[in-house]
Amino acid sequence: MKRFIHFIIAVQVMCAGFLSCNRNTTAPIISFGENNITEDAVEVGGSKDVLVVIKAAAKLKEVKYLKKRVNGEEIPSKNITKFSNPKKFESTITLSDITSDIVLVVEATDKRNRTTTAEFLVKTNRHPTSQSNLLLGFNMLNSLGSSYSVKQSKVLLLPEAKEAQQDVDFMFFYGKENGVTVAAPADEVATRVFNNSSYGVQTWTNRNTTRFVKVNLDYDTASASDITKALEEAGSSMVNHLSNNDVVAFQTASGQIGLLKAFNIGPNSASTLNVSVRTI
Repeated sequence: MKRFIHFIIAVQVMCAGFLSCNRNTTAPIISFGENNITEDAVEVGGSKDVLVVIKAAAKLKEVKYLKKRVNGEEIPSKNITKFSNPKKFESTITLSDITSDIVLVVEATDKRNRTTTAEFLVKTNRHPTSQSNLLLGFNMLNSLGSSYSVKQSKVLLLPEAKEAQQDVDFMFFYGKENGVTVAAPADEVATRVFNNSSYGVQTWTNRNTTRFVKVNLDYDTASASDITKALEEAGSSMVNHLSNNDVVAFQTASGQIGLLKAFNIGPNSASTLNVSVRTI
């Protein structure tokens, strides 16, 4: 009888040990709002409130937020290590001034160092635009502007470009070394070429980095996926030696993609350039 009782006790101890070993075996669970919808869309420049709910059976040790643009650019992260309720964490994250598709990455780690990651995608509702036969001139302060703003869909003279520098995406010039060239304001060559004591790029505090790559795509029919693929791990902040009918894929600093087509390159050392610009 005693042996039987001892056996029962041993089994209970083993079961208790087994249960303790398997207690709280679930890693943190991350959801977005009540329905766990993992993406939404906003107008360009808008904002989005994202409700993050995290449940952790073994109590939370750390929660990290990381924002990144779809093109891979990371935005500084935020770490949380103190919780009023370490088993259930709720917080509303506000994403502001969204100018390109952005991903909110949430990472939760519990006291047993088990980590769960979830992502929320915010897309921007972009409205495709197309402008034909834009005339750019390489004469910085004269009647023809050398700068172009995708956001404003407008050619700008250099004084106007400085005023709207946060919106300037590319600048046209001609040089013996580079030929007919389109460059981002952030490119070092733009600072040298557009060097004016009052309005020159060297006086700007905001110089956008636009990426360019020459492509063998049809300007009128290429899709967003065609352009994105062409830009993957390719391109630079300047595209030079342009010829008539060259097509260039671009991506602005805000993430806007599109195509420009060069044509009707003017005489007199290519002092003018006609382009068509199509955004998607």
